[in-house]
Amino acid sequence: MTSDHDFSVIVKEFAERVYNHAYRMLGSRENAEEATQDVFLKIHKGLINFRGDAQISTWIWRITTNVCLTRLANKTKNTFPVEYDPINEIADDNRTANPEKIFLCREDHEELARSINKLSPKEAAAITLFYLEDMNYTEISDILEIPMGSVATVLHRGREKLRALILKSEGIKL
Repeated sequence: MTSDHDFSVIVKEFAERVYNHAYRMLGSRENAEEATQDVFLKIHKGLINFRGDAQISTWIWRITTNVCLTRLANKTKNTFPVEYDPINEIADDNRTANPEKIFLCREDHEELARSINKLSPKEAAAITLFYLEDMNYTEISDILEIPMGSVATVLHRGREKLRALILKSEGIKL
């Protein structure tokens, strides 16, 4: 898988998902755009050496997660709420969605994004990969380069912290 055509297929298939993952982890459009460019640069440069030992999607998610973790470690993180356009999502479910429903959905999504952004980078990555990208423990283990048992631990801790953050934002004491 080394031709430019193959690369363009990869970009078409993964660009939006890579950007969304970076956005959730980094919390700003600017950082997510830069990270997405970095990811696809690394993919383009590394595609010729891709041996197929793992699925290409696992390789892409590992690159995406590592780029985001590096950016977070380098303190390039901004904490802006994640932008979200739920109109299409709600419209798919309910063609008669009303503005109030759209507003409430947007508020919930932004609160969740802010809460995920407060987790440790590994917890945020694991939560995002598991719940928002529908990946299994094996895939997450490969992407984060941690043992499978650690995936369960990271997800558990992330869920507990996320639960506490959400309850706190709602004014509920634990």
